[in-house]
Parts: sequence; structure tokens; C-alpha cells
Amino acid sequence: MHSIRPYCVAGLALAALSLLAKPLLAAPQEAAVVNPTTEDLRQGKATFEGTCSACHGLDGGGGMAPNIQEVPFTLGMEATTNAITHGMSGGMPAFGGQLTAAEIRHVVQYLLTLKRQDNFKITGDPEKGKQVYESSGCARCHMIDGQGGDSAPDLSNVGALRTAGYLNTAILYPGSDLPQQRHFLESGGKLDYLFVHLVTKDGRTFDGTRVVEDSFRIVIEDANGNFHSFDKADLREFKEEPGKSLMPSYKGKLSGAQVNDLVAYLASLKEPQ
Repeated sequence: MHSIRPYCVAGLALAALSLLAKPLLAAPQEAAVVNPTTEDLRQGKATFEGTCSACHGLDGGGGMAPNIQEVPFTLGMEATTNAITHGMSGGMPAFGGQLTAAEIRHVVQYLLTLKRQDNFKITGDPEKGKQVYESSGCARCHMIDGQGGDSAPDLSNVGALRTAGYLNTAILYPGSDLPQQRHFLESGGKLDYLFVHLVTKDGRTFDGTRVVEDSFRIVIEDANGNFHSFDKADLREFKEEPGKSLMPSYKGKLSGAQVNDLVAYLASLKEPQ
């Protein structure tokens, strides 16, 4: 569940505009990106995971920014290219100064391969799932409709942001789908929920998720929601551990039926549009 982050609105306008735009797939000026090579897609995937996945998820399925798996088909490839290059009002930053034209083209080509796919069948009962959510202590960290903790992502709209299959994986294997690239905050909020292990020069050990980091300092949040700030010069060990999470795995702690009910409940959480 830590995979759904409350950090970034980058891309909100992109998703909204995609609902209104007419497909431009057949436009002549876009013909050059319709038939990418295997190498084009490999490079596009690498650039996407290193630049875009922090907000949009490793599979483009959404996170702190919307699902963009079908954006090139709805917004059009030229408009998608322009959005990545120049940014969009509402929070989508411009990447034209960070990525080359070729890199952006490869990202758009890769996005064409990310179609919505979720073979997970929701068989649980949302009402029973709500009971599982409450009895399992999820609200100690997560918030829904203003109720609960704030040390983990707000789940009020998680059903609109993540597929049922993703939610099932997050419950059983938390941290397994977190972006593994290194990103930095531009302003406020949490980034990536990247797990880090720190040891100070006087031997104290700290584990937690990175909240903010610059060249000289890092702030982490531990499992109890406490914040710790460190000067890097005072650290003996600083280890990033992608794939780990403060969220415990519920594999073996919940029955298969309970997991299905919990997935059904979380999938039903969609704020009114």
C-alpha cells in the first residue's frame, strides 16, 4: 500500500485532457513513432522507469499521478510528446530540458505498449473487507476520508488509482512494485517511500522511509511515524534498500478470503469526480 503516494500532481492535467482529446494515432506527422524497434522500446522503458515511474508507477498504472497506460491512444502521440516536453498546467513538469528529443520519443513509443491489463478477479465482499481493514490495524498508518493515520498514503481514492491486481500484490508483497530509481523532491511531501538503513558514527541504527534528501541532509520516517533528521557527514552507513517497505506483509496473516475481501473494499474506494 505504500506504493500509492500523496506527493505529486504531475500529470493530473494530462489524464484530464486525455479524456477530452480526439485520438491522433493516424496523423501523418506521427508515423515515425508508430513502428518502434525493440531497442527503441528498451530505451523508452529505461527512461520511463527512471524519470516517470515515481509519479505514474512502474507500469504506468498510476500512483501519486494518474494512470497513463492508454494516454497516447486518447491524447494522441504528438500531444503526449508535447506534454512531456513542455509540461502542462496543473503540475506536470516540463522534461524538455532534461530529456533529449529521442528519449522523449522512446518514452511515447513505450507508453503505446502499456495497455490496461488486470486479470485479477474481484471475488470478495467490500463490507467484509472494510471489517478486515479495521481489524488489521490498517488505519494506524493509512487515512480514508480524513480518518486514520498519516504515515502512509491516503487511500480515499485508491480504487481509482490502482488495479485490483496491484492492490492484491501490495497487501501480500508490500514494496515489490516501488520505483527503484533515485529521485529527489522539488517541493514538500514524500518521495518514493524508499526504504533506507542508516547507521550513525556513534553506532545508532535507524530504518525508515526517506521523506526528503539533499546533498548534505536526509530526513526519514520510521515505522512509528517519527521523523529523524541526519547530517550525512554524521553517518557511518547509508544504504538504500528498494523493494523493502515499512508496511508488513499480510501473507499468512490473513486468509485468502480475507485478502479478497480487503482487495474488494480498497477497489471500491473512489472519490466522487
